[in-house]
Amino acid sequence: MHQELETAVVNHPDESLSAANDSASWRSLKAGWWLACATGVGLILALEHERLGGLLTGAVADALAGFNIDTTPSLFLFLLLPLAWWFRSPLLARPPRAWSVVRSWLAQSGQQSGWGSVLLLLLITGTTAAAFHQRAAMTPVIPGTDLRFRDLPPAFHDEFSYRFQARTFAAGHWSYPSHPDAPRLFDQMHVLNEGRFVSRYFPGAGAWFAVFLKAGDIRTGPLTATVLIALFVTLVGRELSTNGIGLLAGLLCAAAPGLSLFGNTLLAHQPTLAGLGLFLYSVLRLQRGLQELEPRGVLRWSLLAGTGLSFAMLCRPMTAAGIGLPFGIWLLTWLIRNRQRRGAVIRCVSGFAIPLAVGFGVLLVHNLETTGQWLKSPYGLYTELFTPRHQFGFNNVARAERNLGPRVLDHYDRWAENLDARLAVKNVGVRFLASWQWTLGVIALVMSALLVIGGAKQQDRRWLWIGAAILSLHLVHVPYWYDGILHWHYVFESGPLWCLLAAAATALVVLLAQQWDRPWLSVWWLALLLTSVLVNQLALPPFWETSRLEAGLHEFAFAKLRHEHLRQLLEQQVTERPALVLIRHDPDDRYIDYVDNPPDLQSDVLTGRLPMDRSSDEEQTLRAVRLAFPDRALYVFDARSGRIARITR
Repeated sequence: MHQELETAVVNHPDESLSAANDSASWRSLKAGWWLACATGVGLILALEHERLGGLLTGAVADALAGFNIDTTPSLFLFLLLPLAWWFRSPLLARPPRAWSVVRSWLAQSGQQSGWGSVLLLLLITGTTAAAFHQRAAMTPVIPGTDLRFRDLPPAFHDEFSYRFQARTFAAGHWSYPSHPDAPRLFDQMHVLNEGRFVSRYFPGAGAWFAVFLKAGDIRTGPLTATVLIALFVTLVGRELSTNGIGLLAGLLCAAAPGLSLFGNTLLAHQPTLAGLGLFLYSVLRLQRGLQELEPRGVLRWSLLAGTGLSFAMLCRPMTAAGIGLPFGIWLLTWLIRNRQRRGAVIRCVSGFAIPLAVGFGVLLVHNLETTGQWLKSPYGLYTELFTPRHQFGFNNVARAERNLGPRVLDHYDRWAENLDARLAVKNVGVRFLASWQWTLGVIALVMSALLVIGGAKQQDRRWLWIGAAILSLHLVHVPYWYDGILHWHYVFESGPLWCLLAAAATALVVLLAQQWDRPWLSVWWLALLLTSVLVNQLALPPFWETSRLEAGLHEFAFAKLRHEHLRQLLEQQVTERPALVLIRHDPDDRYIDYVDNPPDLQSDVLTGRLPMDRSSDEEQTLRAVRLAFPDRALYVFDARSGRIARITR
């Protein structure tokens, strides 16, 4: 049974086992396995030495208390590893007949199987991704109530800005004019209000969300992108290996808690990843076509790759650059070496140039329509005016403080730390750690990376481009002071790539198990992956009370519940309409900002900011607001106390 399972997951090379054993590539793979195991054990011992000591001394109850979900499940699996090495008997002497059909299908090379296999793979992974996404969305945020995660307002300043942008685009506008009499009243986070009322962010994500907003439900935008991400991961894994590896990569991606968590927000990551998924699959197909001298497919795949990269650039330019950089180096090198193949070169360059030129054109028009300057983006202008300490690059705080303007959001801006080499190194480590935690698991992914490096010559060399894209994404974000939401959102797009590496490592473990005649090694490895998924998705009291996904949902829900509280207050206590509710923010809370309005400021309840002018006291502000908005009932919401009051004087 195990030999058939191994064949189903990875195609074994045709050369003899003895030749493989003597090869440098085989020795490298063995070294990768032992290094991965040693590293896994070292990481576990670093965090679990007290628990392991309890097991050895008989204090089992103490050892089982206070699980570290990053390492404790792996600890117990590593205790079983010697048994997996020792046993050589098959799981089933006579596997069911149906398994031979499944085995044959899983073992098919992704480059040779037909469209029926592709559609079946996509159906499985797409359905799974949607199910995990919806499970997170339907999770109650308060136990014993029907209040679900998807029912709450956004959590982050950025989400409100992207929703603002989607509403603007859905109405057919690039921007709206600021309020003519009281523009400062409607200042909100990450929205420019300097004559034009517009989100600071690049237009790709807002355009994506606008499509679904027009269709009736903006929340289906990130859901659709999440499904597409899993589909493209499946296609990439299948392209680089077999149907089985593509399926495994897609399922691991679908079950990643970070994907479900961010997929239930209105952040730009999901649309960005959908574009990058198209780019990665297409550029890998392009690489194969160029290697196989297939000029007919060059233009098609380069156009698709350029389109995916261009859309990702319109969502998150730095992320698109980070993922695309290694492939850009490959493309430039290929063009130089193959310049005599003029037809292929022209098709390849044209395929990338056309969509990228369109993307840059859209950015230029967006800049002009929002800031009045072709080369000044709303993102850059907002940073310059309001959050100069948050700028990109080293020594950011010191550089900003030399020339602070009058519009700086002082309390929020002072959140930034000055980036130096020490902080940059710390951020890189934190981002790697968090990306492992929120994707699959620390032990499984560290071991996967080492296995893929060691087994590079045993697999399609293009797997190394996946690893290079991960490193490049981290590299381009080194010069930024903030590690990110949940300590990793700037490198969030590396998550699906880690799932691909875990699938590639699985193929290598199966190959090792087959060549060593240790069939239970592959079972042990699959148990490690499955345990990582279960820890991320399910709580198992009394060992761990909260899954990784639930912990993230609760963290996001903290801000969501506060916005929900205000929404309910407005609905229940603002009885005179139309109304204007002025927000007295808590000066000690830089993370919650309640001013949120439609871009055309046409709503029966608007929210505004106190004080309207820094030089004015609150009484003066209220008198000025009453004069500017005589047709609206005036209320004040105090964020610190959570109370709302009607102002009649």
